[in-house]
Amino acid sequence: MKRIAQLRKERGLSQIAFALKLNISQYMVSAYESGRNQPSIELLIQIADFFDVSIDYLLERTPVRTSIKTNGTNDENILLNNYNELNKQQKQTVLDIAECLRYYKK
Repeated sequence: MKRIAQLRKERGLSQIAFALKLNISQYMVSAYESGRNQPSIELLIQIADFFDVSIDYLLERTPVRTSIKTNGTNDENILLNNYNELNKQQKQTVLDIAECLRYYKK
């Protein structure tokens, strides 16, 4: 899990310091970061909470670090899911259109 190493380094933590915070061994941190082993669901939650990122981000399923905590409607969820699948240029186009629509008067 490359992102665990990335996030750990961003915080300026050594593997040993990070291991102490999670109450696991440095060997296990190394094993998770190299992909030799996978953390349990409980530990994934703990790591995600520690770094304030989503589990999907840790698992490299999304480039978005945090999950959107919303009780949104189905339409909002569909919109967000579609937006997250766009490339950078497409996302900018969507943002430009949304900005125009804010000022559009019927």
